[in-house]
Amino acid sequence: YKDFLEAIFDVRYEGILTKIKNLVIRQKETVDDVISELGKIHKIPIPNGIFTRIFKEEKPKNAFIYILDIIKNIKKEGKKPVFIIDELQKIGDIKIDGFLIYDVFNFFIRLTKELHICHVFALSSDSLFIERVYAEAMLQGRANYILVDDFDEQTTKKFLEKYNISKEEQEIAYNYFGGKPRTLADYILANDRNKYIEQMILERKSEIKSILRDVREFGDEIKVRDKGFPVSYEILLETLKKFKETEKRNSDEINETAKRYLVSKNILFADCVKDYVKQQSRINLIAIREILKEI
Repeated sequence: YKDFLEAIFDVRYEGILTKIKNLVIRQKETVDDVISELGKIHKIPIPNGIFTRIFKEEKPKNAFIYILDIIKNIKKEGKKPVFIIDELQKIGDIKIDGFLIYDVFNFFIRLTKELHICHVFALSSDSLFIERVYAEAMLQGRANYILVDDFDEQTTKKFLEKYNISKEEQEIAYNYFGGKPRTLADYILANDRNKYIEQMILERKSEIKSILRDVREFGDEIKVRDKGFPVSYEILLETLKKFKETEKRNSDEINETAKRYLVSKNILFADCVKDYVKQQSRINLIAIREILKEI
């Protein structure tokens, strides 16, 4: 619950907001101060006293009331608020009179579909969490699912060309890294790009082999709806073998326990809308195929 609050609010211990002694009497001044701070920071400013009260009472409704008040006043100034919350999976299993995530989504629906006072972007890097939201139809008919994917081949090569990477190296970079911007940036900056590729493959192979070795030696499990399911080393291998000849598989072709486990370890990626599973990155695919040759 605290993670959720801290993801949204920027707690102010001193300065313009701490001059509030009586929230009810001076609420207008509070709102004006908060609005003046928006755009300068990445969270919603909140006086420490209000934040502490919301946290101690563990009533999400109080946090929602505060946010709604801020958004309404921004709207009155003729601006169109956009509310963005990142890494939403952190509150996926928090329970406060039921799962907090349901209250959060209901609040988002109220802001957008009922009151029409702002846009909401709920972001998550956890594809298993997104799959859960999608499967439980929490937002069916109320939201659009947007995949923030890697660059496609054309965009990747344009990006590399901008930094004077030769056409030959553009091809090499895409074949090894696909369109992951961060990895491409590291490739551009590498003093020895061939060594960088070798190092990346070596590191990823080592990481994946370590995960598989741990499961083989000690076993593991993955929790789904508060129930633990054992993870099989043999089934993990069989799952990875399905990517020897192709980059994508329909979700029905993949063992569900293995899929969830490998996705949780950032080895595979699941797209719940298009219902497929693929490697988390091109370098993962190369590492997986090399590991399978060695086993």
